[in-house]
Amino acid sequence: MKNHDDEIIISYFLKGGVMISVSFLVLGVILMFVQNGGDGFTLSQMSSYRYALNHGIDSKAVPLTGLFTGLESLDGLYFITFGLWTLIFTPITVVFIGWISFLSDKNYRYVIMATIVLFNLLFAMLIIPRFIA
Repeated sequence: MKNHDDEIIISYFLKGGVMISVSFLVLGVILMFVQNGGDGFTLSQMSSYRYALNHGIDSKAVPLTGLFTGLESLDGLYFITFGLWTLIFTPITVVFIGWISFLSDKNYRYVIMATIVLFNLLFAMLIIPRFIA
């Protein structure tokens, strides 16, 4: 990184990502308490370990394909899910910005390292969960 512009951009992405994430998380919690649940489950069902275990209520139960539909219907569980995904993708975006910066600076050693980090992150998020039962 030749100048501090990249650091400023990265700091804005980190701050913005965290603020957006926290906003969606807080709004989701408020909506879940106002509506007494989310995605067809009540708060008491979601908080009961035995019920949740027997009915498959976990992070796999929230389909990402219906994320925007859930947001449109003001379902608190989907707001929380979106907030968590925003929080997850914030550092990935920062690594990608660093990769672009290293590439523009022709610092190929760090381009290779950032590529490996991006590959590891995406592999761990998209490929490995398919093999876990």
